[in-house]
Amino acid sequence: MQRLIAHRGEPEQWPENSLNGFRAVLAAGAAFVETDVQLTADLIPVLSHDDSLLRMTGRDMAVSALSSAEVCGLSAGEPARFGERFNDHRIATLAELALLLVQWPDARAFIEIKPASIQAFGVVQNVDCILAALGDARAQCIPISFDDQALQYVKDHHGMPFGWVLPEWSDATRQRAEALAPDYLFVDYRRVPQAADPLWPGPWRWVAYTTNEMDRIEQLLALGFDLVETNDIRRLMQAFEKPAVLPV
Repeated sequence: MQRLIAHRGEPEQWPENSLNGFRAVLAAGAAFVETDVQLTADLIPVLSHDDSLLRMTGRDMAVSALSSAEVCGLSAGEPARFGERFNDHRIATLAELALLLVQWPDARAFIEIKPASIQAFGVVQNVDCILAALGDARAQCIPISFDDQALQYVKDHHGMPFGWVLPEWSDATRQRAEALAPDYLFVDYRRVPQAADPLWPGPWRWVAYTTNEMDRIEQLLALGFDLVETNDIRRLMQAFEKPAVLPV
């Protein structure tokens, strides 16, 4: 099943956005992964969905207020979910993920530029720092964001594929999508109206997020989605590979 995206690695099995999670899904054959990036106070991109480190480390401190050494020195095993099981895990830098990606040159990574980091450091600094950290993995990476201005900057100054995460489903959003012309449109599938052919035509590929249910994934693909994000990709890849059992 090459139409699944490993959302934040494999959060059903590992702390989200952990290198071990990404390594596990890439080794299992995942074609696509997705991660979230924030800048530290010294402008190092690290893998973190939240600006606060509370969920990952149990300590309510802002990524943007700490140095990369401070952020990456904390135990980041999601203690509320996993207890002490992953106490040895640390928040990874984007550069570390890039080094991992090049070991699987056919894999692609969606790199989400987070709004909190943009508010702290601005569009230009965020985008430039994040893309610079990709190194030799740059051609494997697709920046995405809710922030359309960040994506406009990517389009105008970096000339690489990008994806817009839709903030809402509306006529105004559709008009902006048509003007921006991203390569991918991401949407929470629950926002899509119940209609026979709801997805807007355009130059983009549609991506739905996030579900771990086989039936739901099949419905979304039948509706016209090209890719679907999941938190449990290895289990689903195995499930989709099993032959159907025909009734006797």
